[in-house]
Amino acid sequence: MFNRLTLLFHVVVFGLLTRAALAGTTGGIGGTVRDAATGNGLAGARVTVTSASQIATATTDASGHFAFVSLAPDTYVVAVQLPGYDPLSQSGVTITADARQTLTLDVHRPLKTIGKVTSRSAADLVRPGTTADVYSINARQQDAVSSLGGGGNLDTAYSAIGGAAGAYVPPNQAGYGQAVHIRGGDSDQVGYEFDGIPVNRGFDNSPGGSLSSLGQLELQVYTGATPANAEAQGLAGFVNQVIRTGTYPGFTAVKFDLGGPSYYHGLDVETGGSNAARTFS
Repeated sequence: MFNRLTLLFHVVVFGLLTRAALAGTTGGIGGTVRDAATGNGLAGARVTVTSASQIATATTDASGHFAFVSLAPDTYVVAVQLPGYDPLSQSGVTITADARQTLTLDVHRPLKTIGKVTSRSAADLVRPGTTADVYSINARQQDAVSSLGGGGNLDTAYSAIGGAAGAYVPPNQAGYGQAVHIRGGDSDQVGYEFDGIPVNRGFDNSPGGSLSSLGQLELQVYTGATPANAEAQGLAGFVNQVIRTGTYPGFTAVKFDLGGPSYYHGLDVETGGSNAARTFS
């Protein structure tokens, strides 16, 4: 009886130990590396799994499949490298004992540069090629900022000047002949041009202009030293108004504003034209 009980005890203990020995302590990762555009498996891709516990590498077969069958339980980063494709990295892949993760890794071909075109907008804030900073405000931008100085500036270019870097137009001015300061200079240190021609006031020969926005194509504010080929007057900078030219056939634009609460109202009529050869505008 004793021998039978002893034998039975040894059999049970051996079975438990054998079962514990057969229990898994590792996990696995498998899957496919594919072309993201076609969905086809890619052969020869190098797949690397990295964690604090382990680093392993595998290569995909002819169908794009790969497998890691013995990985320590941990959280891995799976990286794919294949010539002709952008590298791919997927983090947060967690492996547990006796479990297998299945991944589908889509890689992309890099974009190819087939040409290069450089363009520059006519409304660029700063233009290269001069010894001064040139801030350019076109007609559309002029309309957008026309209300910055209040109702008295709606038909003038002073609000647009005040919106340019380095230029300051004191508030609460109205009408024409307003003071403009560039780079901190006095108002009499600012020159004015009309289509590149210097403009001086008739009664005192001081640089000045009315700066109406009517008919204006572009407003240019020069800050700093003037270009060597400029005939502009002024020490701090100068303002040049580029005037809109006529077209063939001609054009007419009518704008009416009513406004409020101070009851600003105005009527603008702008018309222009030229002959077909554009020799007269």
